[in-house]
Amino acid sequence: MSRGLTFTIYPESDFASVPLFLRAMEHISRLIRDVDFAMTRERAVRKWVIVEMHSSHPTITVRPVIGDDEVPQTIVTGLMLVESGTVEPPPHFTEQVLDDLRRWRTLFKGRDRAKSLTCSLNSHSALLGEDIGRKAERILKGGYWNLGSVEGTLEAVNLHGNPSFTVWDRLSRGPVRCYFLNEQEKKDRVKALLEKRVLVSGQVNYFINGVPKSITHIESVDEASHDPGLPMAGFGSIPWDEAVKDSVEFLAKARGPR
Repeated sequence: MSRGLTFTIYPESDFASVPLFLRAMEHISRLIRDVDFAMTRERAVRKWVIVEMHSSHPTITVRPVIGDDEVPQTIVTGLMLVESGTVEPPPHFTEQVLDDLRRWRTLFKGRDRAKSLTCSLNSHSALLGEDIGRKAERILKGGYWNLGSVEGTLEAVNLHGNPSFTVWDRLSRGPVRCYFLNEQEKKDRVKALLEKRVLVSGQVNYFINGVPKSITHIESVDEASHDPGLPMAGFGSIPWDEAVKDSVEFLAKARGPR
């Protein structure tokens, strides 16, 4: 394992204020948490520790207590791609992660603001500026939507603000946020399906590369566990040879980028 993931804050003025440092740490912590979750699927946040701090320009190096460089490398590579102006989401940069980055624009506004911020690991480094929020937003706004469904395990229910839950899509193997109405009946229904395989139908919103990012205007949330009492589908129910060989791969291609 390397010494860790290093973030350096370059203030607009000669010195970084305490509020700027604390705001930056809040954004960094949220980014690490959400990428870590998207990759490890561990709802209990893994412990990350500070291994180095410097004071010339506020510089902090962090790493997970358990694990290798996979998550740190994904973070720095993803930030490099976003900064480059990509229109596709980097691997494991979910809607939640890109929302986190969109909020980073606040670091570059106001009296106590940053001029730039770097994230580095080994020989890789991303230089982030005031346009990082706009670049993240462009990825979020790209793509398309279809009426359809996503199947996966229902996890991570959030009842604050606009209620949502997370489904781990079986095709992309990534988390998809699903927004539902703030009604007690629907809350009870979602909580009853926690940790079960479900089929969520509604408006499926996709990134430009065909990866689902969220579901809105949900029509139904049904348990998708196999019922041994139901008849099994025959080969004739899937008319394409390609689909018969590998249905998951076929459906992933069918989603396709537009």
